[in-house]
Amino acid sequence: MELQMTDSAKIALRTLSARERDRLQGLFAALANWNNDAHIQKMSSPLIYKDVYVLRATDGMQIFFSKGTEKIVILDIARKKTVDQFAEAE
Repeated sequence: MELQMTDSAKIALRTLSARERDRLQGLFAALANWNNDAHIQKMSSPLIYKDVYVLRATDGMQIFFSKGTEKIVILDIARKKTVDQFAEAE
């Protein structure tokens, strides 16, 4: 699949350490191979928004992406701690 990244995701990626970026690059490669990778599909959870998913990495990072038939767009990247803080604010 074609993989694209929003500006928000690119900015978030630049704020991470080299180790974190390398880890996420591996997950991006797995997402690009979505149709042939049952493990990455199982790790990804759909959200209430149509065609939007979250992929939770083992290091607490979360990748938010939309999936079409031929393209995956990385929407944003956030730490679980950050997402939890927003959830608690409601």
